[in-house]
Amino acid sequence: MARNPEATSRIEILCLSTLARIPMHGYELKTELRYRHVKWWAKLEHGHLYAALARLEKRGDIRPVARARAAESRGRRVYQLTRQGRRRIERELENLAQAPDETYFDIDLFLAGAFVLPQARVVEVLLERGRTLRHQLEEANELRRAMGELVPTAGRLIMEHRVAHLELEVAFAERAAKEMKALRGWGPFLGRERIGEFVARTRVPLE
Repeated sequence: MARNPEATSRIEILCLSTLARIPMHGYELKTELRYRHVKWWAKLEHGHLYAALARLEKRGDIRPVARARAAESRGRRVYQLTRQGRRRIERELENLAQAPDETYFDIDLFLAGAFVLPQARVVEVLLERGRTLRHQLEEANELRRAMGELVPTAGRLIMEHRVAHLELEVAFAERAAKEMKALRGWGPFLGRERIGEFVARTRVPLE
């Protein structure tokens, strides 16, 4: 199936939420995404990243910064978020929170850009997710009790897997909401520090 050119891909959402922190060039952006171990849950090949940046620039969500501000970047093209891009990333994060498929929530993608939204809204989304999952867990447990020994081994294992998965997801959503609510100084973890400076200062492994 052909990709909808107007749809915002996962890598585009990641680019927008990362550029919402500070303007940066492509290599710097890739370094920050490596630091966040995005490869665990999103494609981060060189071609995917630069193709995403090209699409975002064409749509007007990002733009190159003035040459004077980019002088320290050794000729690399430095991108910044536009007002349109800011509205897009806010809208996309809200869309993640309100996805109609109740069985799946792209929690990694949501948390990666959570600082773009108000702290109270992020906590509200996570609490609502926890309530939705807890309701699903109650239904799954009720079904398991009702079916009892009437299902074959494969069916029983599937139900047990579903229950175990929901228990973990409920616990995570509730813990995430609690920790996000307790955060002081709401904003991106790195603040305005450039990823290269952070890596040099902390010597944190990128992979």
